[in-house]
Amino acid sequence: MNSQDRGTSLFWLVLSVVICIASVRLGIGTPQRPGMGFLPFCASALLGILSLILLISTFREKSTASQVSLFAGKAWKKVILVLGALAVYVSLLPLLGYLPGTFLLMAFVYRLAGFEKWRWVLVSAFLTTIVTYYVFSVWLGCQFPMGFLSA
Repeated sequence: MNSQDRGTSLFWLVLSVVICIASVRLGIGTPQRPGMGFLPFCASALLGILSLILLISTFREKSTASQVSLFAGKAWKKVILVLGALAVYVSLLPLLGYLPGTFLLMAFVYRLAGFEKWRWVLVSAFLTTIVTYYVFSVWLGCQFPMGFLSA
């Protein structure tokens, strides 16, 4: 742990407090009848607890002498490709619809993640698409763009 961790944890702690205050103003409600600020409050409270744990741990542990660069050894090409794929996904989602668009995105991401055989790429992308559609559309009642399937 080092002073960078201290600064980072302080930043997230302050941000979580600000979001908690804003969530309370929106109205938290109860777990049985959650208000608009319930989910942001819970998420920011968890963020605050985790950042507080990190902050306390920076004072308990001694700083390590050798500092490794944050960006050393990362696969930046893959990160940029995934970000680009997400941008294309978002822009084509109204045209393609959720099911075909998500299937194509997940197939690309699984292939990029190192799935060697196309059979596993396609099966994994299909299962991910179906499970997320079921959870969000059927179970939670969210509406997704139908794209060309609605015609």
